[in-house]
Amino acid sequence: MKSTSPLKTLCSTKLPENRLNIHPNEGADIGLMMTKYSARYKDGMDVELQLLNECPMESVELSSRMWEKLGKPSKVRLGYENGTLSIDPA
Repeated sequence: MKSTSPLKTLCSTKLPENRLNIHPNEGADIGLMMTKYSARYKDGMDVELQLLNECPMESVELSSRMWEKLGKPSKVRLGYENGTLSIDPA
């Protein structure tokens, strides 16, 4: 599974719980080139991954609720393979 370098977590109360935003450069690290992807997180939750130039480089924007479910990590590593997304503390 391809993975990103450690990404700083940026929490937002405005994002839906199942959406993650990353900069396109981080998307390229895991083989993503389009602007929007649907994926399944390892716990079975469907997530939407968006590649946005507005998102700061070397960071991931996620909802505060998802951040809490992940254990409030300051940095995470994203992995992507065959429609499955992994989010692991870095």
